[in-house]
Amino acid sequence: MLKLSRAKINWDTVFPLILIITILITRIPFMSKFLYEWDSANYALAFTNYNIVQQQPHPPGYLFYVALGRGFNYVFNDPNTSLIALAIFFSALSAVLLYFMTKEIFSRRVGIASSILFIFNPLIWFYGEIASIYIFEAFFSILIAYSCYKLFRGDERFIYLSAMVLGLAGGFRTDLVEFMFPLWVLCILYAKPSFIKFIKGMAVFALSILSWLIPTALSVGGIHQYLQLLRSTSAAADYTSIIFGASISQQILNSGACIIWSLLGLTVIGILTVLYFLIKRRNVLKNNLVFHLKKPLTLFFLLWAGPAFIFYLLIYVVKPGYLLTCIPVFMVMLAYIMNRVSGFINIKFPEVSAKKVLASILVIYALLNAAYFIYPGDIHNGDTWETPMDKMSTTQEIWFDLDVGLIYNNAKISANDENTALHIQNILNISNSDPSSTIIIIRDITREDEGFNWRKAMYYLPGYDVYYLFNEENSGITANVSSWHGKNHSYTTSKAPTLDVPMNSSTTRIVWIMSNQTSFYQEVKSKVGVNSIKLPNGLNIYYSQIGNQTSNFQISGFIFRR
Repeated sequence: MLKLSRAKINWDTVFPLILIITILITRIPFMSKFLYEWDSANYALAFTNYNIVQQQPHPPGYLFYVALGRGFNYVFNDPNTSLIALAIFFSALSAVLLYFMTKEIFSRRVGIASSILFIFNPLIWFYGEIASIYIFEAFFSILIAYSCYKLFRGDERFIYLSAMVLGLAGGFRTDLVEFMFPLWVLCILYAKPSFIKFIKGMAVFALSILSWLIPTALSVGGIHQYLQLLRSTSAAADYTSIIFGASISQQILNSGACIIWSLLGLTVIGILTVLYFLIKRRNVLKNNLVFHLKKPLTLFFLLWAGPAFIFYLLIYVVKPGYLLTCIPVFMVMLAYIMNRVSGFINIKFPEVSAKKVLASILVIYALLNAAYFIYPGDIHNGDTWETPMDKMSTTQEIWFDLDVGLIYNNAKISANDENTALHIQNILNISNSDPSSTIIIIRDITREDEGFNWRKAMYYLPGYDVYYLFNEENSGITANVSSWHGKNHSYTTSKAPTLDVPMNSSTTRIVWIMSNQTSFYQEVKSKVGVNSIKLPNGLNIYYSQIGNQTSNFQISGFIFRR
């Protein structure tokens, strides 16, 4: 009877339910309580006023992502919770899709392994807990690849579905269209659909792109204005890629970050498993490498991950979230390798089945990654947070690099929540919750992702005048100073040799979010005095009591004028 009941289990129904439950159990307890970063505030602000020119959200616009977020917000009535719920929902969908895709390509066992690897991957876990778009990199990477694989295997009907999801993906992340297009072309070449089907497929692809491109362009005044906004965002590569004029050291920094974050995504168990597999199969791979590279399935996987990874390695990558386009590919290949390795161990130790070996590897992988994510490590270091990069000691640089390179877990999310809450509460206390009495001046600190940046201040303290001030010290530009002024969820920018920071008759305090190791801080201290509030997490909040003084004062090119 027991064997009969087991035979009746429909694993294609049961296992996806297990995946969804596992996602909910592992994600819901660790959801961030505040918007995590600058971009998170941009998305949240877009819920009430979609305005790309005002960075609500930032270009290229993410039209469908904002629309979905608004839909979720009708349920949760909180932008942060809505965006995280969106990330959790699509984390679950991604895991289920990956299971079915990998099962179809290899086997159910490899499919089960790939989805477990995906769920407990530290980067997937991290970006499923914060208000961030990057889970959609993984979701559409899988969805496009799966529909393309169906076409690749000769089912011409999928030329339309693959074209549609490839085009629609651009309404979430435009880079997905560029990175996944070569894979789509490869699959069309292998499927060899009729000319009519090919033309229809191209039409579906074009219409899918226009479905988000037209309304997005119209929202900024037309396609010309939209393209100008996109050009301004592409200038970031000038500082990361030697191809676009960056220095060798900047290129090394960018490529190094890509490699480190890729290894973090592969995890320690993954790296060790791959190394063991390569050593075990070194002779076969050495003698037949060209043969294996020419295999159609090998080309499929190379074009799935290759374009995105090469771009991040050589051109631009600023967050590990970018690599979520590649993580699903890594997990599929790692699952395949783990399955092969379990077979090698079974041959060496026949008394242990390959199935049990694979299960043991997966359990160790899940436990180690869970420990990494949940471990309540204290990553606070006030000195490092406020020390400019060029003034860091060797020890500080090591800790900073370790944190930026390798720490993406619940401790980091909790630190962000704590820091945001502390800044909001202390600013409200300093100002007696009176926005007219206090202006907020934001400068740069090293840990901007966990710092209280200008965009967060705008979002959480909308009634206050919030300024982001740039001069030579924090921008490197010598000719002019710049000011971004935000209030009530809108902002203006100014640039000139000197700029006014107006203070009305009721302004009696200035709150300064700045490093205490800069000349800007020294000027503030000498001209208006500085009071300091030491926060529990190692940072400080500074403020000046200026009372009813009527005289103006100048700090680093900024004239504070009544």
